[in-house]
Amino acid sequence: MLDRRRKLIIAMDAAFGMEYLHSKSIVHFDLKCDNLLVNLRDPQRPICKVGDFGLSRIKRNTLVSGGVRGTLPWMAPELLNGSSSRVSEKVDVFSFGIVLWEILTGEEPYANMHCGAIIGGIVNNTLRPLIPENCDREWRKLMEQCWSANPNARPSFTEVTDRLRAMPAVLQPRAQTPGNR
Repeated sequence: MLDRRRKLIIAMDAAFGMEYLHSKSIVHFDLKCDNLLVNLRDPQRPICKVGDFGLSRIKRNTLVSGGVRGTLPWMAPELLNGSSSRVSEKVDVFSFGIVLWEILTGEEPYANMHCGAIIGGIVNNTLRPLIPENCDREWRKLMEQCWSANPNARPSFTEVTDRLRAMPAVLQPRAQTPGNR
């Protein structure tokens, strides 16, 4: 089980990677925990890199044709409802909101649901993962803003990284004292 500090470091590393991709006008299209490469060898400082760029060749605001791109539970509503044939980096921000939930819970979203129910729920904005009651307020707010149905309401990855960086206890492990060893 990962503690809050290590979860935050993993989320920050993933967000930094996505911020870099977007700075190069690259949209990933398949951001999910299965595509994050996490090294936990150092118990104090996990390292996370974004991987699997198989769908990431399309540039920002580029026409999408030839079918749906991504993995269903992580797909933004605009990719499923046909509201626009043009995509932006905001589809990755939606996926990152779901990734934040995965990092928080250690679970896969909508694991026991049928594909049709997932599509309908995402498109109709009636389905998002259930947030545990013990979730930090700032983490919750960031997740909810990332998975907003409105792409314009989603933050950029620069804002995401700034907000994650501002969350307390990000990089400093607890000092070892005789009482907490």
